[in-house]
Amino acid sequence: MRGAIFVYRRELGARLDSPAALVVTLAFALAAHGLFFFMGHPIGDLRLPSFWDGGTASLQVVFAWLPLLFVGLVPALTMGAWAEERSAGTEELLFTWPISSRGAVLAKFLAVWSFLAIVLAVAILPLALVVAGLGDLDWGTVFGGLFGALLLGGACSAISLFLSALFVEQLAAFLASASLLGLLWSGGLLVGALPASIAELVYYFSPYAHFFDSAARGVFDLRDLAYHGSLILIGLWCNVLAVEGRRWQ
Repeated sequence: MRGAIFVYRRELGARLDSPAALVVTLAFALAAHGLFFFMGHPIGDLRLPSFWDGGTASLQVVFAWLPLLFVGLVPALTMGAWAEERSAGTEELLFTWPISSRGAVLAKFLAVWSFLAIVLAVAILPLALVVAGLGDLDWGTVFGGLFGALLLGGACSAISLFLSALFVEQLAAFLASASLLGLLWSGGLLVGALPASIAELVYYFSPYAHFFDSAARGVFDLRDLAYHGSLILIGLWCNVLAVEGRRWQ
């Protein structure tokens, strides 16, 4: 347990002290704010005007964009978690400490997830305060959306950390993670062009079914918790297998 806590603190501290992580956070916040105020959400079935055009005291637009924004944000935060350890040759050193593969994987995941929660708070809460100052904002909807976004971010992080464990180069890990997350996001847009039997399955595994239709609209369903929880567990399990496979070679 002590080893896992040390790894968690090291990983979270490295991100908090990293200029690159600061740049990524600022870019994410600026993109979210720009899309919210000026562009709206013109994609798919959830078409919404920008804040200035619609004049509605709601953060639904920014929540609708989060799955796509996570395609760039989460891989940027996770690409070096394991790939950098391998390229720098410190992965072997890590496992000389009193820590199991499961402990190391869980610690890295919780560090990324904690930092992602900070990024979401920095990006979303200022928007909420501005909107609340201009209209009657439903804070229950805001916190429900944030909770759903955190679950989605956790699922994306677990998947991206697993892919980081498969590569030595950080760029390769980033591209693989971004491609897979982008494929999951775009799956909901392709449903109309797919046969009905396949479309239902694709839709269920996309964020459209478990974020756009629930948390992004301020609604939470226990099926969404089961979906995101399952993705987190599968991602962590695959990550442990990948790390264990190298550890005992």
